[in-house]
Amino acid sequence: MEIFQADTEIFAGIDTEKVLDQISCKKYFFMTDPMMEKIGMSKKIEDILKRKGIVYEVFSEIEVNPSLDSIKKALEKVVEFSPEKIIALGGGSTLDSAKAVSYFMGRSGIELPVIAIPTTCGTGSEVTSYAVITDMKNMVKIPIKDNKMIPKIAILDPEFTKTLPKSVVADGGIDALTHAIEAYTSKGANLYTQIYALYAIKTIFKNLLKMFENIADRDSRVEMGKASCIAGFSFEKAGLGINHSIAHNIGGKFHKAHGRANGVVLPYVIRFNSTDLETARRYYEIAKELELPANTIEEGAKSLAIAIEVLNERLGIQSCVRDLGVEESLYRSLIPEMAEVAMNDICTSGNLKRVTLEDMKNIFEMIY
Repeated sequence: MEIFQADTEIFAGIDTEKVLDQISCKKYFFMTDPMMEKIGMSKKIEDILKRKGIVYEVFSEIEVNPSLDSIKKALEKVVEFSPEKIIALGGGSTLDSAKAVSYFMGRSGIELPVIAIPTTCGTGSEVTSYAVITDMKNMVKIPIKDNKMIPKIAILDPEFTKTLPKSVVADGGIDALTHAIEAYTSKGANLYTQIYALYAIKTIFKNLLKMFENIADRDSRVEMGKASCIAGFSFEKAGLGINHSIAHNIGGKFHKAHGRANGVVLPYVIRFNSTDLETARRYYEIAKELELPANTIEEGAKSLAIAIEVLNERLGIQSCVRDLGVEESLYRSLIPEMAEVAMNDICTSGNLKRVTLEDMKNIFEMIY
């Protein structure tokens, strides 16, 4: 039996103020990050709320890799302020922080819905039940999953992605592509999730470089926003795989952007997973849709890995962990620990090809 249910109301390519005009709320907790404040993006939301006469409080102490400490600070302010809803403006870190706050408030019996306004095209966090928080003491990323964290509303407003630096466009776009490819090939994939995933993959290949090379191209920003969101729908229902398990370790241990870590790892994981016939067949199906060389299943899977390597190069994404600036002796000393953590990561269970601890250690060796 295949079941698919969408839980988030999505507004794509629509002005944020028009959407907020439709929402009944007298008191918002507004979560954003220091960069959004610095470049004036958060002020646009504050101006809307002021015009509407809505009471709000701003929390902007969000880190690139949100920590348990920052979530605790936000929770203390929420308890004191007692808002009706959360507005979250920012990238995956901000959206994940807002969802984590909503989750912990829900555990105490208080429902606090999230309105997500992504400012990057990549994480898909605006439609998923996942949040990734960093335990700074142990330098480990902790994925949390709970359906109550899924935002009630997502606003995909291209106004908030028109000033993104190239590195953020690259990291976000390759993150979304990884979501879609892993969702298409995961254990939990079905007809509906694969339709979403395949659409996202094709849209990303068509629009990511356009957005990367010309951020003023509104159409490519709109399309990438939709593709990221659709990829989010797909992996929310189908799950992910070891690409994310490995990237969580690299990001947590060495403070590297999650999307970039995913992009570095992706060609290696495709080649590893291609030794499983069913996974290779799914890579072949993707390659066929992208009109890559795919006369056989083996050729199709190989073509997909090569196509991603070419895309990475054009986006300025490194081809191995060493090129990310990670010191070799430290990295190799941590491989046994990272492999153990990756095996226990929530995403590993979704990998169609069975993975052993030795496999995981070998992959960590290969990607360096």
